[in-house]
Amino acid sequence: MEKLALEYYKNSYNCSQCILKAAADRFDIVLPKKCLNMCRGINNGFGVGSVCSVLVAAIITLGLFFNEQSLKRVRINFLNDFNSKYGSLNCAQLKSKNNCEEIISDVAQILEKIILSKSNI
Repeated sequence: MEKLALEYYKNSYNCSQCILKAAADRFDIVLPKKCLNMCRGINNGFGVGSVCSVLVAAIITLGLFFNEQSLKRVRINFLNDFNSKYGSLNCAQLKSKNNCEEIISDVAQILEKIILSKSNI
């Protein structure tokens, strides 16, 4: 999933779209183009450097694999682990210290592991 996400990012998909599209491709999910279009407005921290859009897309993706109760636990663990590693969930802060490709790569890897280890695939 990591290679797919980075390839999409390098080919003009925004940070949130590349995560969603890579997960859909990796796990054979039919993803209507409208779903990718909906991600247009959440890239670059909602356009104002707010919450990292890669994280938003990751949570959206997890919602495809987990029921609401399981998702709460998985989401909190995922965000806590990410925040512990990077020190922020904020796009502007993350970009000031990290490369977006590194974050996309890391999130794609983590997301794939979570999906494979904890969902009913």
